[in-house]
Amino acid sequence: MSMKENPSVRVPAKQDSRDAQNGESGVDLQSRLLELYANVRPALLSYIRQIVHSSAEAEDIVQTAFLKTFDQASDRGIENLRGWIYRVAHNLAIDSLRRNSFHEQAVSEWLYTKPVETPTSAEQASINRQTVERALRCLNERERACLLLRAEGLSYSEIGEVLEISAKAVSVYLARAVRKVRNKP
Repeated sequence: MSMKENPSVRVPAKQDSRDAQNGESGVDLQSRLLELYANVRPALLSYIRQIVHSSAEAEDIVQTAFLKTFDQASDRGIENLRGWIYRVAHNLAIDSLRRNSFHEQAVSEWLYTKPVETPTSAEQASINRQTVERALRCLNERERACLLLRAEGLSYSEIGEVLEISAKAVSVYLARAVRKVRNKP
């Protein structure tokens, strides 16, 4: 029986329906964040570690970013939680850099702590890290951030959200970064 057929059925007021949605979306949000935590945390931690040059501080930043996202996501109606969590963590890391001034060695630590995908000799791994480190040093901060976020698997729009720039700007920074790295002797 539809509501048209039964006029005595009460249509909930907007506030009632909002409360019902928040109850359901709260559970949905929690499960989405738990899934995001399980899937994205290692890559996010690696990205943040290379910015702040401290594993312990990176852990704190990632945890804070997830807590802030949980607090803010229900109020803001965030659809792309992955991009949002990277943006929050990135901003927290930049704030941390401003406080601690660890920026110079961030790339080095990321390179030395990033897991090696294929087994290589210690000598070859060292040569590879040095080569990548030299290439990344020739990039400015935006180009390096775009390249590293892209290497972590983020889309252009997600990188744009993290760095608070347009996807087109991300494309430009990535093209410049690739051109500089290719031309680096």
